[in-house]
Amino acid sequence: MASIILSHRSSAYPGDFKQVHSPTLLILLAILLGIMALTQLASWYFGRRVSAQLFWAGAYLAAFLSAINFLLRSYQPEIAMILGAQVTQFFTAYLMLMGVRSYLGLKPWPFLYAVLAGTVMVVMATFFTLVEPNPALRIVISSLVTGILFGLSVMTITRGSIRQFPARYFFALPCSVHAIFVFARVGNAYQAEGGINLVQGATIPPVFILEAIISLVMMAFATLMLVSESITSELRRLAEVDSLTNTFNRRSFLTLLEKAVSASSRQQTALSVLLIDLDHFKQINDTYGHGTGDDVLCHFVSVASSCLRTEDVLGRIGGEEFAAFLPNAGMTDAQLIAERLRSRVAEQSLAGVRGDIRLTISIGIAQCLPGEPAELALHRADEAMYRAKEHGRNRIESWQLSDAVV
Repeated sequence: MASIILSHRSSAYPGDFKQVHSPTLLILLAILLGIMALTQLASWYFGRRVSAQLFWAGAYLAAFLSAINFLLRSYQPEIAMILGAQVTQFFTAYLMLMGVRSYLGLKPWPFLYAVLAGTVMVVMATFFTLVEPNPALRIVISSLVTGILFGLSVMTITRGSIRQFPARYFFALPCSVHAIFVFARVGNAYQAEGGINLVQGATIPPVFILEAIISLVMMAFATLMLVSESITSELRRLAEVDSLTNTFNRRSFLTLLEKAVSASSRQQTALSVLLIDLDHFKQINDTYGHGTGDDVLCHFVSVASSCLRTEDVLGRIGGEEFAAFLPNAGMTDAQLIAERLRSRVAEQSLAGVRGDIRLTISIGIAQCLPGEPAELALHRADEAMYRAKEHGRNRIESWQLSDAVV
């Protein structure tokens, strides 16, 4: 319940609190917050274990405790209730932000930061309650800290286009509204008589609790949408990328090559294809084991990535066969790139359990002809690669128009 701070009592005894809310709305809010905390935890436990959900479950648990603390205000000392409100509302906003950072792959801030910030807020709340009573300043400090944290959540999550990541912006909307309401409490704390005054004990309008219900529930739905978006993105990535080498798989590579051929034809630019096979790979698997074979494949991809240009695209066609297409590269440029790759692979050995493993590759080159299917260009590069194998391996062969069967 990050947006509701207990107001100071205005009775003869300055520590006495008036009724400042609708008990029914507050009970409803507490129930919803508890359900949302359990939903986040259950979704994490039974789902894909998205770590951000643990932070969000913690945020809703803190908000739930804040609502319970408010409901039990008549059964505990004033200072205990105030400190409980300060701590739970701070951790609601803080853990929400840490969940956003975790979701985006950013490193969450060290928990020590939260402990130190929470301690400072507790000390100030104690000082402005027992030593120098100043409920208004206490509300202002809490509102600014909480509002800033929710604002940071909005700034952090709004990355990428709304078309590509709609769930991020759906989360940012209620988060922004909630931050605005939290900041609005700063002005309300000092509002003149006749307006909403959170310090003098006037009844807090239901809009404050209704806003908390609507915003926090919308944020909960949005976090579940974010998890679904993350899972969908991961499944799409797994469908397009080879899980071992993190290069495009055959289907994705051919799709991208088709688009490159079409663009090359429209723009009348050259496009070359390399078909690459790792020499004696079966022998490496049989001698050193499949684990080492996997290491060899990843080693090749690492070397190839350092040799190819930024615009070049590499894919794993199957087994130990890889392919790359080179936009704006004629036969001469393709041969230079292929030679750089061949020599670099031959020079860089891979450290194995039984000693260094020397790796060589055979490369076939073909130029894509305007309007031809991607599979046909790849087939011609494959023919050139097999010719390189027949001529002794660790070499490059190019498919020329004269190789075509008339």
